[in-house]
Amino acid sequence: MRPRNKYEKRVAEINATFSETIAVKDAEWFKKASKKWDFGHGHFCYFTIYTNIREFEVKRLYRGYKFTDKSTDHFFFVEIIREFSDGQKKLYFAKQRQMGGYYDCFTYSTDIELREVYTNYAGYNITELFDLSYASHSQSNGKRINCLKTNPSEIARVICDNPVAENLFKANDLLFPHLMCRTYLKEISRAITLAKRHGFVFSEDNAVLWLDMVYAMIKCKKDWHNPVYIAPKDLRATHDRFIRMLIRKQQEDEIRRKNRKAEEKAKCELDYQKMYVKARQRFFDMELKKGSLCVYVLQDLEEFKAMAEHFHNCVYSCEYWNMKKHPKSLIMVATIGGNKAELIEVNLDNYTISQCYGVCNQFTNYHKRIVRYVKSQMKTIKSYNENTNIKLRKAV
Repeated sequence: MRPRNKYEKRVAEINATFSETIAVKDAEWFKKASKKWDFGHGHFCYFTIYTNIREFEVKRLYRGYKFTDKSTDHFFFVEIIREFSDGQKKLYFAKQRQMGGYYDCFTYSTDIELREVYTNYAGYNITELFDLSYASHSQSNGKRINCLKTNPSEIARVICDNPVAENLFKANDLLFPHLMCRTYLKEISRAITLAKRHGFVFSEDNAVLWLDMVYAMIKCKKDWHNPVYIAPKDLRATHDRFIRMLIRKQQEDEIRRKNRKAEEKAKCELDYQKMYVKARQRFFDMELKKGSLCVYVLQDLEEFKAMAEHFHNCVYSCEYWNMKKHPKSLIMVATIGGNKAELIEVNLDNYTISQCYGVCNQFTNYHKRIVRYVKSQMKTIKSYNENTNIKLRKAV
């Protein structure tokens, strides 16, 4: 928030002179003192550094992170809160907090600015973080190192078990930030070593282009160990070549995925076809006729597709042919003079009509006649349903 009065403006000007750094001696003190501390699941603990500037005493609260790989402990530091006190008033400058119920979740990339101290719904405020500090220490003079403005957990994920990435981080190499969200991290790290060994010079202009090229090579299973490709004379042409190759591979993979999905769907539909025939074949010989009106049962999935296209309804998409979803639904079609009029769903539990609609789920001029006739034939439908002596057609 912006300073609102002269006092806050004066302290904000002093705060602007601070940099997010920690003395090397203070970092070494933390590493030695933290051997007996519990870092917990978050891999961090708090400590406070005291300093004085003009008439203010400043408490700087740091998070010290510790991550351990197979052979090395990695330490990172993040400054999150500063308390300015002149003996009467206190002002707090902190990083921006993240949304949510946690009062100690901060956005690392934000600046340390004047913040309003308030208590959240859980009863906490940021000033209580000073009480969590394991130890305090007076600020040391001498060489200082920058604190992180990136999530230390993300950095630890990259450098642990990856010596090349660790060396890039320690050397403040321009490539390291581009590795944070990369897959094939180990392969790309080895490729960086090979490229530098064969004289390729990285810059801000070509770093992302080179990384994308190597990713495409690895994805296409090409020889990314070859110096001709890893340290190319014409980076743009080599990049475009492998990117086109990657796009072609992705298109081929998509075609194969669609074909495989279609095969699986066809196999699945064949299984459901067998299940449907087994459950409804006793009705396949049932044909209810009265004058020009004829009612019969749908016999396979192709008929369901045809009826869905003709009536523009959901009889196929809602899987009324799936006996697991609709075990008590009997789907029939009513025709008048050989023309399809309405689609009928009969409930085999209570032998009632659940639905009876024509095209686009609208009633036709024959609706009452069809409903009246089907209701009059419920005994026939029931006899087919309960008659186990009917010779059943072999499922296909």
